[in-house]
Amino acid sequence: MKLKSTSGWSGGGNGTDDYGFSALPGGGRNTGGSFGGAGSLGYWWSAMENGSGSAYYRGMLSYYGYVGEDYLDKGFGFSALCVWD
Repeated sequence: MKLKSTSGWSGGGNGTDDYGFSALPGGGRNTGGSFGGAGSLGYWWSAMENGSGSAYYRGMLSYYGYVGEDYLDKGFGFSALCVWD
């Protein structure tokens, strides 16, 4: 909840944005090219690969207060986060 934007999430899933990350639910695209989940799902690619064909991502759902991690085929379309140091 602390990473989510204070608005934009469906179903009362807004967060507190305590760290200024302002995560928004942009949804994603599956390998077939269909888009979905805008308003209720947020996915971000990680820089870590899991073999040559897949990579790790982080995900948030409107109705949960935690960040999940898994890996999927690189053919999925998720948001990317660029962080400068």
